[in-house]
Amino acid sequence: MRTLPHLTYLQAFEAAARHLSFSRAAEELNCTQSAISQRVRALEQHLGRPLFHRRRNGLELSEVGQAYRPGVAEALDVLEAATQGLVGARAQRTVTVSAPVSFASIWLARNLSDFQARHPEIEVRLNSTIWTDPNVDLADLSIAMVDRVQLTPDMTPLGRERMVLVAPPRESLPAPGESLSDWVNRRRLVYIQGKHQLWERWAKAMAVQLAPQRAPVKVDNTTTALEVIAGSGGLTVAFSTHADPMIAAGRLSAPAGQGAGTSLVHVAAFNTQRPVTPSARKFHAWLTQSFAAG
Repeated sequence: MRTLPHLTYLQAFEAAARHLSFSRAAEELNCTQSAISQRVRALEQHLGRPLFHRRRNGLELSEVGQAYRPGVAEALDVLEAATQGLVGARAQRTVTVSAPVSFASIWLARNLSDFQARHPEIEVRLNSTIWTDPNVDLADLSIAMVDRVQLTPDMTPLGRERMVLVAPPRESLPAPGESLSDWVNRRRLVYIQGKHQLWERWAKAMAVQLAPQRAPVKVDNTTTALEVIAGSGGLTVAFSTHADPMIAAGRLSAPAGQGAGTSLVHVAAFNTQRPVTPSARKFHAWLTQSFAAG
């Protein structure tokens, strides 16, 4: 005979652990916050160990809670799939991802075949965004760029970015005695408009004084900027995740080398307003593993 805690206790714990909030867990499970709290306490009494540290500013998983959470989540996923199969419902096999248009068209476009090969049964739906996504609430998980100081517990860092100066593949390098500042300012600059001012960040890191002599080109996404450089010349500063593939393919060059480090990082986060599906978990795991391997 199995001595298992009540299913509602496990559901309450898994939702609260995912959201790090009793109130959000209550919204998801359509009950009161006090009911979630009572169920979690009942589970802790059953186990004889605390699963959360109750802080003044929110919840924090204890070591026991961190160890227990993956097994509970997996068990609930298996139970859900088995139940749906029994009643004839098709288990959810789609994942909707919200990602910046440049990340989607450059990194995901090059790497998505690997996920499809591993999970051919999962339909992937991509919502490309410029600055903000009006349909972000419909996504199972979102990819974004933030500063490391803005990281929250629900975000998974994928990789810290470098800022790379990008030029056409046959662009001449600075002549002997010519400063990088003078060399840059004699060329047409392409600005990627948005919340991260890459030209200014890069110039400060590289001790370059920006005083361009030509009127600039301004675009609203990195993909367009890189295609402008490849097709019409000029210079731009782009994140390494976006620039490196086109440099490796010989379509662009990096005249200033590997570029400057930055505190900016791509992150992935589940939609806390929706249940986390098995398909979303698989995509999230593949995404983090792919960046770790790279």
